[in-house]
Amino acid sequence: MSATPPFPQVVRPVDPPFVSLPGGSGRHRAPFPIETGPRNLVQRILAFEPGEGCAFGNERSEDVLYVVAGQGRAIALEPGSAFLVPPGIPYEIEGAGTDTLVLVSVIAPARWADGPPAPNARAIDPDRLHVHERDQEDLPAGEDRFFRLLIDPNRGCRFMTQFVGFIRRSTAPFHTHHYEECIYVLAGEGLVHIRDRREPIVAGSSVYLPPGTPHRIENVSDGLLKLLGVFSPAGSPADRMDDVAEP
Repeated sequence: MSATPPFPQVVRPVDPPFVSLPGGSGRHRAPFPIETGPRNLVQRILAFEPGEGCAFGNERSEDVLYVVAGQGRAIALEPGSAFLVPPGIPYEIEGAGTDTLVLVSVIAPARWADGPPAPNARAIDPDRLHVHERDQEDLPAGEDRFFRLLIDPNRGCRFMTQFVGFIRRSTAPFHTHHYEECIYVLAGEGLVHIRDRREPIVAGSSVYLPPGTPHRIENVSDGLLKLLGVFSPAGSPADRMDDVAEP
């Protein structure tokens, strides 16, 4: 593990550029550098043209994936679907249809670190490894925002919680989380306030927040700001410490 402490990061949709996947067709990019990024999470953006594919496998890490756009094969892949791949399970993703298949993958624990497993994780049930966001209920996270749980310990995930969050036009108070979090912006425009920084975010932006980072996310668009969040250790997206003094 690097001795450099992790720090908050906001990465534009084009940084870093896509590169070819080793051992298969398709492309990937990893927004957060190993040296300064998350300690328990690895966020990857995967892209496959129709007919392109690649085999994957993680010996000791979980992988939670979310389909941003396009169609594909592995299980039935369509926008809004999410799935968990437990450690030691090989899998293959292949683009289908006519559009580019884009997925966000987050691995935990990272290869260079160990993350604490969720004490309440269920035994792996193959029928619960796949979910679509449209089938999940809206859960409140304040007057101006709500979320839908996708993959969490109730589905056997030991290290992470994956969710989609929706923010109406508003600015939340500064707050902190006890977990580290990787965010991918799915739709809308906004601002991330991190201590005394203010960074714009658009669809395709990635955000990393270490534990205990005072932050707030502001929706500056007329529609919903939609985010894909994954955090470790696993828990509830509504768990936070509000009313943190503005830096």
